[in-house]
Amino acid sequence: MTLVEQRPSSTPRRLGRRAARTAITIAGTLAGALGLTACVGQPPLQLETYPSPAAVVPATPTAAALPLPDAEVVELADRMFLTAEGRTTFYATQPTLADAEAIETACADAVDAGAEGWFTGGCFVGGQHRDADRIFVFRPGDERLAESMVTVAAHELLHAAYARLSLLDRATVDGLVAEAAASVPSDDPVLEQIERSTDGDASTRANEQFAYLGSQITLQSGFPAQLEDVYARLFTDRSALVDTHRRAASVVEETIAAAEAAIASAAAQESQTARDRAQLEADRGGYEAALAAYSADLERFNATPLEERARWEVTLQPEGAEPITMSWEASLTYRHDELERFRGDLESRASALSAAEAAAEDLRTDAEQRRADAVALMRAANPNAVIPE
Repeated sequence: MTLVEQRPSSTPRRLGRRAARTAITIAGTLAGALGLTACVGQPPLQLETYPSPAAVVPATPTAAALPLPDAEVVELADRMFLTAEGRTTFYATQPTLADAEAIETACADAVDAGAEGWFTGGCFVGGQHRDADRIFVFRPGDERLAESMVTVAAHELLHAAYARLSLLDRATVDGLVAEAAASVPSDDPVLEQIERSTDGDASTRANEQFAYLGSQITLQSGFPAQLEDVYARLFTDRSALVDTHRRAASVVEETIAAAEAAIASAAAQESQTARDRAQLEADRGGYEAALAAYSADLERFNATPLEERARWEVTLQPEGAEPITMSWEASLTYRHDELERFRGDLESRASALSAAEAAAEDLRTDAEQRRADAVALMRAANPNAVIPE
């Protein structure tokens, strides 16, 4: 079963009286300015124990006996790199792609009713009889999440295939997946997903390892050849299947990263324009003070008799230059020219700053749109996600 949650936690477990269910959980947080809840990696899965070995004994129905799947299921199967046997097993579970409400109803027994923030994204329901086995897959409302259905469906198919193994073959597979899991790097998120999904129940570990490793992991060193042979009965190109998982797992993260980058860029531009605006206003104040002083000196100069004006000299201290001594009249001309230059500079800066502020506003608008898009994508992935505004 596929469960989406807003943060890592233990997987709620409840065993139905007549059905076994598997669960996938998505966990993580949106960091930074967004303050959202994100999908990190591909959802972990959880298997509930089958009530009796009788559930795995009956043979898989032949393709001729299967009800005709609808077009959406066929399209999904086409993207799962299935062999003929894999397709037959998949169709035997009568896969259903459903909206959030239908999924929660179909997979209700897998999660405690009060599990806040969790959403059932899909499930494999194993019945007392093989023809009662069902797979349900959540159909996200956002097309960008469509590939996530491939991973969920492949994972649930692997649970169905595991259920169909004989007890002897199952014991062999259990040893093989334990060996394969031991080769997975210790920092790979899939190991944590398996731990959370089994929730300490050793009886479900091999089943979870079989489904997780088969749908999400390839290693450079490869899995045991015998295990790959088992997977090859179901999938024609498991590497391509894993690539699909990796793409699907990155969709929300990349959307969040783009929104966070846009928000950071907008904030940086706004901070810069705010500093530039403060500096411009301070320089404008300095200009106004210098202009007032110049105007007062010019008025006093004009009120001074001509013969007395020539007796005065003024020493000016230009910024970053040596002091300059000149006549009073020449000093006024110098100051006037400097004030005019400064005024022109202020006007030029004000025009450029207005353009920069408009650009910052555009960046903010784009950032908010990207944030809204990230929120919408998260809600499409997990309708029950608690996302701070």
